[in-house]
Amino acid sequence: MVLVNRLLALVLLLSFSLPGHALRFSVVSGPPFVLIQVGHGVLSNYGLLGPPVSQVDEVSFPLPPGVQFGDGTPIVGTPVIPIAFLGYSGGNQSNYLITMNSSGGLVNGNGDLIPFSDLSWTTQDGDIPSGQFDNSANQFLQQYNRRGNRARGVVDYLTFSYANTSTYPAGSYSGRVTYTITNL
Repeated sequence: MVLVNRLLALVLLLSFSLPGHALRFSVVSGPPFVLIQVGHGVLSNYGLLGPPVSQVDEVSFPLPPGVQFGDGTPIVGTPVIPIAFLGYSGGNQSNYLITMNSSGGLVNGNGDLIPFSDLSWTTQDGDIPSGQFDNSANQFLQQYNRRGNRARGVVDYLTFSYANTSTYPAGSYSGRVTYTITNL
């Protein structure tokens, strides 16, 4: 029992004494999996370490000087949001489909609704296509293939814009878009 406690103490000591950037992991043969990260967390060359599940990034759309609500001048949101998808099939061929559900819209405390179709995004690197939400429960975002027994992923950074073609009641609106990656 004393030996087990000493070994446990040594393992705990080693776990907490490693430098933060010394940890690397690689994907090896094993069961299939997919990972999704939308929002701020840690993106690295060695893997995806996302934000806590309860963390949701907020995008603000400040009205620029000279722009009026509903005048059709797009309003760029901040901050830029990172997005990453990683899939491993465990076999020689991987075919992944990424979809999103934007059917809920943005709602304020009074129940007023802004459809997600009033929002679009541009991407920094083009690894994920730029586009506009269509208010559907199954909107296509991207499909990609990978040959060989390895993982395949895409990472990009999205800048959201509000179309500003309609006038909505003042308020703080919130909503959620759900992204899904499927190994076909």
